[in-house]
Amino acid sequence: MRILVVDDEMVSRTKLKLIMENFGHCEVAENGKAALAMFHKAHQQGKPFGLIMLDIDMPEMDGMQVLSEMIRAQIELKIPGGRRSKILMVTSYTDKDRVLICIQSGCDDYIAKPFDVDTIGKKLSKLGIHARKSQPKQSAAQSPDDNGSSHFIDGIVSAFEGKKINLPTLPRIQPKFRELLMTGAVSQRIADLLKKDVAISAELIRMSNSVYYRGFIPNKSLEQAISRIGAAATEQVVAELTGRQFFTMKNKKFRTLIEKVWKHSIACAYASEITANLLNLELAADPFAMGLLHDIGKLALLEIMADMERRGQCNGGIPRAKLVETITAHHGVVGAKLLEKWKYADSYIACASDHEDDGADEDQETSAPLPREILIVRFANMAAKSMGYSLEENEYTDLPIENIELAYDLKLNLIDIGKLKEQLTEEMKAVMELF
Repeated sequence: MRILVVDDEMVSRTKLKLIMENFGHCEVAENGKAALAMFHKAHQQGKPFGLIMLDIDMPEMDGMQVLSEMIRAQIELKIPGGRRSKILMVTSYTDKDRVLICIQSGCDDYIAKPFDVDTIGKKLSKLGIHARKSQPKQSAAQSPDDNGSSHFIDGIVSAFEGKKINLPTLPRIQPKFRELLMTGAVSQRIADLLKKDVAISAELIRMSNSVYYRGFIPNKSLEQAISRIGAAATEQVVAELTGRQFFTMKNKKFRTLIEKVWKHSIACAYASEITANLLNLELAADPFAMGLLHDIGKLALLEIMADMERRGQCNGGIPRAKLVETITAHHGVVGAKLLEKWKYADSYIACASDHEDDGADEDQETSAPLPREILIVRFANMAAKSMGYSLEENEYTDLPIENIELAYDLKLNLIDIGKLKEQLTEEMKAVMELF
């Protein structure tokens, strides 16, 4: 199911999108006019939204006006009542009159703020809408004290409210970096080392594209970022990031998961770079960096939940299965929101959001083709998993790279696949020295 979330308030919009990803492929609009444009485009493409979560209180064009326009448009299109989009109004108002007007105007139900996943789940269940099978539904009786999804989502969203999210660095990146500096290594060797670390790469690229350093065009790679900010600033960033102490790295449960995410991210980065080189593709952004940062949402979520556990906000701690379930379900939207917050280019944000091939955009002839960088990262994501670099045990290991459908779409032949496997294996051998 395609879902549209419409809300002008960022925190509320982010929280609602996190929740609604449990029920289908979710898109967002920041105001009523944008929502109507997306609504009409979806109908023109033959892919209408099955569910629309519409905030009442918005500037310029409020939710009630948008509701009226959407209902009128569906009537003009002669869409039968049973096939029309379900529309739920989201409101912070408690007055019954305004809610009643919305229902009389044609909405299917309403959600009152503050909301949580269980409240929304109950409302949607009445409309015959249930959580996706790939994302286990929480019991309605489960409370935040039982480590329910609503508790996690509240904590995740609060982490975006002015709080800086710090990510851990690879265990041995700092001594390797110091060793290169002491031996007078050329800048390319330093960049080759640092680009393997998600936290350092993310910060250096973000910093180089800040107002202070930014040139006429944004950086596409870590090498460009280091060149722009200079050796002294690079060394300062590495020293600061590697000097931090993280609860996640002291706790075996979190450390084990983070190491799996690290290895998968680095494998995906190399697979993206190797594939782009084999196909001689010039992409909108550096394929290595896109592959490295595609799962940054998983690292952010693990840090957020580790901090929640450390502060005693999760009764009895968070079970490992719950950690995996939560980061698997929400890492795409969290990663995209994080990169958006750090002012990354749209190509990076899109890769973080859409790197999982969940079938949401398939089989429609009217669908716009996906950008090549997303196709590359999607393929690299699956290729890395098929070679054993995955968060979950044995994920895709029974699917040889040559049988991945995207390999055919990208026109990779068996010789290309063989080169990819060989080069990726060699690169990952060197990476293991950093753990």
